[in-house]
Amino acid sequence: MAEGNEAQGAKVGGALQSFGLVGLAGIATTLYPTGQQWDYPNGWPPLQHMLIEGAAKYGGAAGRTFAADLAHTWVNMNMRVFNNTGHMHEKYDVSHASGLVGRGGEYAPQVGFGWSNGVALDFLSKYY
Repeated sequence: MAEGNEAQGAKVGGALQSFGLVGLAGIATTLYPTGQQWDYPNGWPPLQHMLIEGAAKYGGAAGRTFAADLAHTWVNMNMRVFNNTGHMHEKYDVSHASGLVGRGGEYAPQVGFGWSNGVALDFLSKYY
């Protein structure tokens, strides 16, 4: 595994924020509201996981704080959506703190998705 550069790691978190990708409920995949599944305002669990883990490992103290804050935001939103729908979902709308199911794409959004469950469980074990 490559060694992290704390300064570079901290810049990544700053870039995500300054470009507007950090939403009220997680990190958006893009800033383009095209209505397609990978575009704004959707956030996908595996991408949340990769970004949060990277920030925690390579961003120094600031990165670990950024990662913990994002993990809490993501899990809390997942809990709100689960309480409202009874399901974990494949993607989420990160533009609403109240928690909304993601939308768009060529098929109806899926429920009970393994990566959503796995990311939530991993964040619960590491950040709670």
